[in-house]
Amino acid sequence: MKNYIDDLFKYLNIYEKDSSKFETEAFFQTYNGVYTVFQALRQQRDKAVEADYIFLDKLRETIVTKSDLRQITLQVLITYFESEADTDGRSNQAYTHCRGLRPIKQDVPFFEKTLVPMLFAEDSLHDNFRLNSFFLQEISRYINRFGKRVDVNLTPEKFSAMSNPMKLLELARRRLELGDDLLKDRESLEFHLQRVDAFAKLASKNKLFRQYLGEWHYLKKRTFWPKVKSWFGEFVGKLKGAFSSSKYFRLVISQRKPAYLFYSIIMILFLLAAILVPSMWNSKTDSKLKEFKERAANVEERFGG
Repeated sequence: MKNYIDDLFKYLNIYEKDSSKFETEAFFQTYNGVYTVFQALRQQRDKAVEADYIFLDKLRETIVTKSDLRQITLQVLITYFESEADTDGRSNQAYTHCRGLRPIKQDVPFFEKTLVPMLFAEDSLHDNFRLNSFFLQEISRYINRFGKRVDVNLTPEKFSAMSNPMKLLELARRRLELGDDLLKDRESLEFHLQRVDAFAKLASKNKLFRQYLGEWHYLKKRTFWPKVKSWFGEFVGKLKGAFSSSKYFRLVISQRKPAYLFYSIIMILFLLAAILVPSMWNSKTDSKLKEFKERAANVEERFGG
């Protein structure tokens, strides 16, 4: 256990000193190596107390808030340790130490109001999406297990009222609890949000949001021609609306952008007419001339014979 904890802190130091040398996969293995012991420590109380003191000594040697990864890792992992391994109150000193450093003492509100916004801050975790996704999953799993239940009937209005980081947390918690095929359920919140393009709007707020929503296949894939068709349909609709009333038409073309568009269309039509009309006229003239020559040849041949 001590070796795993030592390695965990070693990776945190590497992340802070030179993130290019940070090995994400090795960090996951070390974190999970520490975590997997927690269930066994429920019965092995002396070893649980020993592990608690190892954690506490390490915490006292470091500044927990030194980096985003250090704070998220230690607060989440040691909260799990207290929740899963401490059955008798003898192995909670490391947790008490971490809790004393929080601006919010309760676990779930602290995760929601401090750690989740930290995950979605600009350049969070050095833009390491695998790290980010891992800890969003860990926080979601903790809240689902030890905190509040997922609201299966969450309304779009309540979802819209959440902060953007909380929206991603809510979606992650729902996927963890209800499965990852929610878009196929026409009664689900996710189906409704995709139908009204709420996911596209959320994705435009932040590249990390876009990465998550893309990873979860919540964003509609639109090819070039459907986009053109959509734009043209919208344009024709606006054009019909503009011509539906002479007063409304005058109002529309008095505005800058519609006026530019209207006069641009008029200019294009005149240019096309300037090119096409002479061409069509020449074509018709050539046809008539050819017809006249054929008739003249027929007449000459008749009288000449």
